[in-house]
Amino acid sequence: MGLREEKKVEQRRAILDTAVALFRKRGYEQTRVQDIIARLRISEATFFNYFPTKDALLYEFAVEDIERSTTAIRAELERHDRSVPDRIRSIMSSWVRGWASDRRFNELVANRSRLLSGPKGELREKALRNYDLLAELFAEGQTRGEIRADMEPLQLAEILEGIFVITAGNWLFQWWKDGTGPLDERLTRALLGNVFSTSCAVSAVPFFDLFRDSAADLVPFFSTASTRTTHAVTTQASMWTSLTASMRFLPNTRTS
Repeated sequence: MGLREEKKVEQRRAILDTAVALFRKRGYEQTRVQDIIARLRISEATFFNYFPTKDALLYEFAVEDIERSTTAIRAELERHDRSVPDRIRSIMSSWVRGWASDRRFNELVANRSRLLSGPKGELREKALRNYDLLAELFAEGQTRGEIRADMEPLQLAEILEGIFVITAGNWLFQWWKDGTGPLDERLTRALLGNVFSTSCAVSAVPFFDLFRDSAADLVPFFSTASTRTTHAVTTQASMWTSLTASMRFLPNTRTS
């Protein structure tokens, strides 16, 4: 990288860091582009040369957040001395630290960048890359007999992401009126069923049949121990039957 390119990278970094600091201190709506350029002593034209809108700053922050996640996953992929379940827990812990570091600001980033609700462009491509990396980790766990082998690694990666996105999203946006508690505790509870372990593997039956045929099928899929009441299981089976009936014709494909 030449000197000119280095200066561009440094300028972009300075704009983003200054903007994020002001957003955290004053609030997003209260911070104007003029405030950012005044702090940096640059022209408005220089700012817009790097970021076309104020929202683009938050999008860039979200991209960097995904890249930090990529770094954490790659690090765990190299740690063959530890079990795959332990490495997955380490990845989840790194995600929690990032989201819990500044709840209000991360809520803003998630909202404006659509990080948790349909990211596009570079953000989407980097998120899909992380799915592939997680799938690689799950595949290793299957080879070592530590992870259930009745599902494709990519689907297991999708389930893990789903658990995190729903749990973290509900925590971030304070979905529950009675309080959500610490994010790490909520994720620990969400993973107590240990749906990735070999003990949770189910027979090879069609997905919809799994939930339609009997309430008892739900138990081995979601938990290692049958701690639910018959009524609770039957109720969940009814809910899943209704839900999957409406989803019957949805394609189960990954689009680009």
